[in-house]
Amino acid sequence: MLEISFITVVGQIFLPLALVVRLWRVGCRSRGEWLLNAFSVAVYLTLIAVVGIWLLVPWYLPYGFALLALAAAAASWRRCGRSLPSRQASSRDGFRIGRDLVLAGFCAGTLAWALSGFEPPAGYSIDVASPLKNGVFYVVNGGYSILINPHMKTLDQGSLSAYRAQSYAVDIVRLDRFGRRADGWWPADLTRYYVFGEPVYAPCSGLIARTESRWPDLTPPDQDRQHPAGNYVLLECGGAAVLLAHLMQSSVAVSDGQRVIEGERIGRVGNSGLSTEPHLHLHAQQRSNTEEFLAGAPLPFRIDGRTPVRGSRINSNQ
Repeated sequence: MLEISFITVVGQIFLPLALVVRLWRVGCRSRGEWLLNAFSVAVYLTLIAVVGIWLLVPWYLPYGFALLALAAAAASWRRCGRSLPSRQASSRDGFRIGRDLVLAGFCAGTLAWALSGFEPPAGYSIDVASPLKNGVFYVVNGGYSILINPHMKTLDQGSLSAYRAQSYAVDIVRLDRFGRRADGWWPADLTRYYVFGEPVYAPCSGLIARTESRWPDLTPPDQDRQHPAGNYVLLECGGAAVLLAHLMQSSVAVSDGQRVIEGERIGRVGNSGLSTEPHLHLHAQQRSNTEEFLAGAPLPFRIDGRTPVRGSRINSNQ
């Protein structure tokens, strides 16, 4: 948690502000250098908007940075843009230009890699309804690139093959009207997380394959590595199975072998298992009858017709 806090503060707050200030104060040397500087700022702000985990600060902060950057660019250009000479860089300018080229190239390449995860792999996929209702929910992890979905590390890493089914999983939290997911940065009180205790509904009609409801809800940052899914419901829908995990202890309202219809309440969001804070873990996989039920092949899925990726918001007020 401390590591994520540091990355958030530096990479998603201080560095964007520093780049915007630099853009505003840029010297009048050449049009090419000015444009390169402006492009570097733009691509970095776009990168953190896509890749950043906007939990500790509101999800809409990147839009604020974009407005500040536009204002800074306009002020800088108005101040010296018309007088900028079109000249080749001298050796004295080489370091600055090289630095901006490296920053722009790295950010552009990383952004392209992240955006490639917005499209699911070809092949069979399924559609499910939102398992959370009556609110605005935020996808913390999701997509098909490891830059926006750390679950992807289970896809090809041999040591994690027992959990391969979760490769395309999403993690979902609830937001309040100010875009916050909790009352505080990382409160110990689970009830201060807005998603904790939220009813979870069957995302499709089908058969309950297996359930677990006995594990306790843990106080952040405690985790149960022995039971990574925590309390869960595994629901078979046609040729696929859908797992809803990290549910609240004793909240599972269905039993093995029971048939449910889409929209039927099956449990509540908790903080059991290998979880850093209350959230709902959702993934789809091929059906499996083995004990290693998380080792099956992962399946891409859509929620209410949309591909969930990091930063997506699910507005479900039904």
